[in-house]
Amino acid sequence: MKKNIKKLLLLIVTVIFLYFVFLNLDIRELIVKMKEFNPLYAFFLVCSIVCSFICRSVSFKYLMSNTVKLNVKELVPLCLTGASLNIVLPARAGDIFRAFFIGQKYNISKMKVFGTVILERMFDTFVIFCLLLIAISFYHKTPLASQLCCFAGISMFAFALFAFFSYKYNKTDAICAFLTRLTANFPFAEQIHKLINFTNNTCNSFFNGFEVIATPSKLPVVIAMSFGIWTFECLNYYIMILGFGLDIHWSVTLFIMCFIALACMVPSTSIFIGPYQMAVIAAFAIYGVAKETALAISFVEQAIVVITTSVVAVIFLIQNNISYKELKEDIEQNEE
Repeated sequence: MKKNIKKLLLLIVTVIFLYFVFLNLDIRELIVKMKEFNPLYAFFLVCSIVCSFICRSVSFKYLMSNTVKLNVKELVPLCLTGASLNIVLPARAGDIFRAFFIGQKYNISKMKVFGTVILERMFDTFVIFCLLLIAISFYHKTPLASQLCCFAGISMFAFALFAFFSYKYNKTDAICAFLTRLTANFPFAEQIHKLINFTNNTCNSFFNGFEVIATPSKLPVVIAMSFGIWTFECLNYYIMILGFGLDIHWSVTLFIMCFIALACMVPSTSIFIGPYQMAVIAAFAIYGVAKETALAISFVEQAIVVITTSVVAVIFLIQNNISYKELKEDIEQNEE
């Protein structure tokens, strides 16, 4: 029942966004615009996508280096598979899968790996903020862009404080010990203490995923790779601009990338349908690009990303003897 309600809410969010996406849209013009894409640019887009995930793999390798030695050659298809699952399944399922796979293969805490994935996202937020600040400072300073930059800056600052204090001053043991003493005479005390112990172990494992913070010498590489990731994300859309023959400044890609990063935080059904398209339309609107053209770009770009990541994901899952059906069921159980 709870799962069905969640799916219904996600569907409602998607439908609301799609309503605004297709509001006053000329479908015939959309089809015409989609046909204008030069398919030769699809090859360059695929190369840019792969390069982006190579950077993410190097970054993740360094983030995990205090725990386990990972191979970039192995991480690239794993990260691409995770991206594919993030697209086709809701609730960032690909991030859960990445933590599950590495934890199971190397016999380390899956929650610790997931903590490292969350730390990786914090570095992403920092880089997005920096790129957005550059875009606003030099290319397009408007009230909306400034508000977006402030939101990204506040999020980055909050994430940074959370990561630092969670790892440096972890008080989980003390808090759980206090709760154990407090509930000593409660009814069902034994069951309560089991839950407290489970929570304690889970939180400690999660915060241990931030341990790279204790090795500052590795952080420059992580930050450099994060800039590489998002630079290639920007390049993806510049390739699309060229593929559609548009004559607009490359700085539009900075706004598109930031808008999409925020849109992907909005809960929705699979493939980020709705929020993703709305983000692309809003970003291109800053430069006066018609809704039909922006939507055509979003559909073509998303289709190429889905095909690229899905092909790698299918190969990776088959090679590792992982059933998609069982994987989906495991992820849904973890969500509950």
